[in-house]
Amino acid sequence: MTRLYSPLTLAVVGALITVVLLASPNAELWAASVLMLPVAIWLLGGRRAYPVLVWLIGLNWLQIAGDVLEADLSARTMGDGWMGQYREQAIYFSLFAIASMALGMRCGTRLGGWVFGSDVQANAASLAEDKRSVSLHRIVAAYFISLVLSQVLGTLANAIPALTQPVLALALVKFVCVFLVATKVFASERGYQWLLLISLVELTIGVAGFFASYKEAIFVMLIGLAASRGAMSARKWVFAGTAVIVVIWMSLVWTVIKKDYRYQVFGNPLEQRIGWLAERFLIDTIDYRDAAIRLVQRIGYTDFYAQLLARIDLGSVPRNLGRYGAAVEHVLTPRVLFPNKPRLDDSKLTTALLGIEIGEGTSIGIGFVAEAHLDFGFPGLLLPLFLLGVMTGGAAQYFMTRSAPLIVREAFTTASLFLSFQFEANIDKALGGFITGSLVMVLALKFGYPMIAQWLAGVRSDRRINGDRAVGRAPT
Repeated sequence: MTRLYSPLTLAVVGALITVVLLASPNAELWAASVLMLPVAIWLLGGRRAYPVLVWLIGLNWLQIAGDVLEADLSARTMGDGWMGQYREQAIYFSLFAIASMALGMRCGTRLGGWVFGSDVQANAASLAEDKRSVSLHRIVAAYFISLVLSQVLGTLANAIPALTQPVLALALVKFVCVFLVATKVFASERGYQWLLLISLVELTIGVAGFFASYKEAIFVMLIGLAASRGAMSARKWVFAGTAVIVVIWMSLVWTVIKKDYRYQVFGNPLEQRIGWLAERFLIDTIDYRDAAIRLVQRIGYTDFYAQLLARIDLGSVPRNLGRYGAAVEHVLTPRVLFPNKPRLDDSKLTTALLGIEIGEGTSIGIGFVAEAHLDFGFPGLLLPLFLLGVMTGGAAQYFMTRSAPLIVREAFTTASLFLSFQFEANIDKALGGFITGSLVMVLALKFGYPMIAQWLAGVRSDRRINGDRAVGRAPT
């Protein structure tokens, strides 16, 4: 499976795409964007890179290239106008930033190998252990238990604000279960009905929420597909293609209806919300071209960075505000011990830096790359981005070297990191979420998993059946 995202494959595909896009008014930006992806994957380690780290780099790259795509869909050249140079700079600087982060991840995994030990690569013994370590039906049951637990934890987080971040971090256990179900199904080519059921549950529950978190479980399944060993079968291709199409379609519709849903429908009872959503998704028609442009505008996230660059040049933004230093200080003062610690307000910071008005109840940050430029300039920002990569790679290596079956280690690595350092997140939230999520998952793997390992594997029931057979009784 790793050959699907090997640097050579991506470079060949990227070169072909670049030739096609030479007719674009933004051909140079496309060339830089498309060819930087295989470079970043190569810096990350190529085929030996952990799939979740490839995912993180790919997702950040998508949010950079998304602005170039939006310009093409709108038939405009990004370099036009007085803001043009800043839009181009934001693209180029961001591409270098993710390349630096990818190199940091590679160094972090190597440093983690020296500190924690080398991970165990897949071999016949580990694959056999994977088959015995998790029962598909048990892990499906664990998923539904974790689903209920995540709802309870959400209620608890609302009731005790000081515990919000660690409590919500514990909800990442649900994604451990999703990953395990996916990899077990892909390895055995049996049980796709369970993947479909979980997908339906996640899409329904997710889209009914305020922020529509319907995509995350599908993303984890796709990472599990990339991590699976063996050839790509027709079933895997069909599942992957269908999952991507469904997520894109739902995202297009959600882009059109989310404002009405949030501010007119969300306060209604759940059954009314689901009925309203079903009508919008399945009955009403939408302008898909307009929806596509709006979706790509939402995915791309370098525009705020460009505005920041322009205001820095105009002298409208003070330099060296210490956003990264403030983020470290924020992490070192947990709210449990410092209940009066100010709450993070991304929109307030964005308004102060860019002078734009943001609606109440909306959280919009300028992104941790833009904040790095604010603190360190370019190329100074490459160092803190490299260090963030080192931290992420080191965390991945830690999970991959624990005493647990390979499939379980991969599940915890993916669940811990797949939401880390998203391009639009401000550094204080991104760093705090990364550290809190990693620590909570470390405890879950060290103390929680051993308590249920035998149950997940179905060892007790197997022993009972074998014992019944030994004495000539039929198992009950």
